[in-house]
Amino acid sequence: MAQRPSNKPPPRPTISSKPKPPPGVERRQVGGYVSRQAERTKNPRRVRGGHRMPSTERASESWAGQRWLRLIESGVEPAIQAEALEYASLGQTRTIGFEPGKIVAAVQGRAPKAYKVEIEIEPFRPEMWDMILAAMGDQAKYAAKLLAGELPANIEELFAPLGVHLYPSELSELKAVCNCDEAKETPGMWCKHAACVGLLTADRLAENPWLIFTLRGLDKDELLERLRQSRLLPAAPDGSAPVYSPHVGAVDALAIPSLEDSLEQFWDIRGTLEHLHLTPEKPQVSHPLLRRLGQSPFEGSSFPLVGLLATCYDVISESVLKEAVEADDEADDALPEG
Repeated sequence: MAQRPSNKPPPRPTISSKPKPPPGVERRQVGGYVSRQAERTKNPRRVRGGHRMPSTERASESWAGQRWLRLIESGVEPAIQAEALEYASLGQTRTIGFEPGKIVAAVQGRAPKAYKVEIEIEPFRPEMWDMILAAMGDQAKYAAKLLAGELPANIEELFAPLGVHLYPSELSELKAVCNCDEAKETPGMWCKHAACVGLLTADRLAENPWLIFTLRGLDKDELLERLRQSRLLPAAPDGSAPVYSPHVGAVDALAIPSLEDSLEQFWDIRGTLEHLHLTPEKPQVSHPLLRRLGQSPFEGSSFPLVGLLATCYDVISESVLKEAVEADDEADDALPEG
């Protein structure tokens, strides 16, 4: 017997009490949601415009980069070095900055947020910088190169007598801090993120060796300015700057003829300079002319005119004094005995 059609409306679809999670989010087994984006990825998350170092070639070919690179290679485990080099070559470092006493960087890993990395280095105390600048100013060969914008490879020889090192001698002199789980579990350990920043620092030092001075507490511009000042200022404790001039006899003791009587011999200097002491000797104050003239008038110029002229004057003066001494010795030898 055929069934008669029912007049009841079709059943409405049931609505679940738990709504579907939005895209990119999965449901936890016990209440709530968790974002898939918060999970660690299998590979480091890609960074656009990160600081990249394809290899350690440039650092190893530069004396400045090589000094820093040795620290990483000698103190960081090889496996961590390999991961750090991968991070550096991929450009996982979002930001990196150099300031007195530390290097600050943000390195993107597998987690959603970049890790904060700091590498700390002890800056020199102000009194130590005074000693260093004084040593630089006393040695013309270093001062000339530094003021010309060149950082000599043997600059460490200047620091050795002072009992300090411009570059750390061991990795233990650097303190690496990172907020990743590996670094938290083993405090003091160099993780791959810190080692990545260390490798990038070696590459930056190869490009700009003056960064080591910034890390030690004095940037390039301030260092050169203080070096120029130290070569111009006198050593007097009261800060006075007397200008040296040759000894001249009392003016009122000199017989000065009238202008009319001197017209024929006005341009003739013979017989008029006997009162001057012309024996070359080292002046009591260095570079009196440069002190009188002051700083270079060329504003905004990076050419260290005053410092280079001071070095030239030192070299010429030493040569003249040496020749004068040798001439005196020869004259004494030519005198008859007795």
